[in-house]
Amino acid sequence: MRTNRLHQWLAGLAWLCAACIAQAQDLAITNARLIDGTGAAPVDGTTIVVRDGRIAAVGRGGSVAVPEGMRTIDAAGKVVMPGLADMHVHFSFGAPMQRRADETEAVLARELYYGVTSILQLGATEGDVASIRALRARREAGTLAAPYIYASGGHLTLPGTHPVYTIFPPEVRAQADRLTAATPADQPVDLVPLGLGLSFVRNETAARQAVRERAEGGMDAIKITVESGPMPFGDDHPLMPVAMIRAIVDEAHARDLPVFAHISSPNELEAVMEGGVDAVVHAVIDRPLPDATVAARMAANGLALVPTLTLNDGAVEYATAPGYMDDPFFRATVGDAEIEALRGPFAGIWRQNWEMNAGGEGGDRLAAMQQHRADVLASVGRIRASGVPVVLGTDTGNPYVYPGYSVHRELELLVQAGLTPMQAIEAGTRRAAEMLRRQEEFGTIAPGRRADLLVLDADPLLDIRNTRRIDTVVAAGVVVDREALLQVAR
Repeated sequence: MRTNRLHQWLAGLAWLCAACIAQAQDLAITNARLIDGTGAAPVDGTTIVVRDGRIAAVGRGGSVAVPEGMRTIDAAGKVVMPGLADMHVHFSFGAPMQRRADETEAVLARELYYGVTSILQLGATEGDVASIRALRARREAGTLAAPYIYASGGHLTLPGTHPVYTIFPPEVRAQADRLTAATPADQPVDLVPLGLGLSFVRNETAARQAVRERAEGGMDAIKITVESGPMPFGDDHPLMPVAMIRAIVDEAHARDLPVFAHISSPNELEAVMEGGVDAVVHAVIDRPLPDATVAARMAANGLALVPTLTLNDGAVEYATAPGYMDDPFFRATVGDAEIEALRGPFAGIWRQNWEMNAGGEGGDRLAAMQQHRADVLASVGRIRASGVPVVLGTDTGNPYVYPGYSVHRELELLVQAGLTPMQAIEAGTRRAAEMLRRQEEFGTIAPGRRADLLVLDADPLLDIRNTRRIDTVVAAGVVVDREALLQVAR
């Protein structure tokens, strides 16, 4: 144990020293093929100059001067694009095993290793306001290897519903009941004492107070869970009323915070559209799936979609191609203990859940899962074709959804859903920034933006899987030591 702690301390020190050296130097990337994140055609022979962690200049070769003595990366034959963003993250590996003491640090290191330079944390473990602020302070001080952390400060939901009363064990539900009984009805029920970034709200007064607390704590968005829980949890849990959704939206918008809703069913989609939310952070996965008419209404309402396709994909992929866990790109960060846990008895339980969600009986179950996945992909394609902005998010922390790695799988699935590789890249760059109302901060390569950059050895417009061909990651102007990150990630 003492050796392990020393190893972790040395790895952290290595990161800190590397970060300090990089921050002390400005940077130029030359001769790059540029994909700037806006959807514009790529530009060859581009120079990018970085100062103080931000992009200072971008242009073709001779149009941008590189100051003498500046550190230079020659990207001839390579592609530079914005760092990727994951707009649905929880701080967990998602494997059914005892949580590691340093799991949050390892999750963040894995994200950065895979070129994810911005994340949106949407609640659960270490997702409360105080925890997020502490992580941000460590990152700012250079003692935490992490992407830029945007956060909701924990989601808002009703007592008796998802996720506490669907996926959490009975003892947690009992503790939540006791906290609820001890809290006045017009106040949010804070579940941080249970280790959860989550609050119950029982009326509009409590809901508005919860929004104010998150705004005052420096959070970037509000997340609500309106649903009773997807199959196989059933519809016998309460659904957040439209009037409460409207109150939350009103309070949040008054503070310039967008509101994102967790849904899985058509009736929940209807409720959040009526309530005026800004985005839904799951695709509809309970049949019937949205048709062209519903998609057109989503577009008219200005609703963005974070479909979290990897969440639905994991069980199918495991059942049909268990060898995918042997992918070296995947195994770079995922250890044997996690693999053993995911391949153990839990795998059958998780698969049964998705079989129930997909329908089908007996030998038809796997076929039903595969068809359901295809149906959800087609639905997302229809929604995107109707003009709804599609944004990349994975729901990292769930089983078979892996920090950092699953962002690359999500890009593949978006292309399978009908997006072009360029549109998929936009989903993980500028669309993410626009959904958060932070397009002046990140998501595109332009002067003034945070210098979050990926240097790739191959062109992702030719094959979206080329986002895996990572040569260099730059996060806020820091050239990331990916090998040092692995010491934390594993």
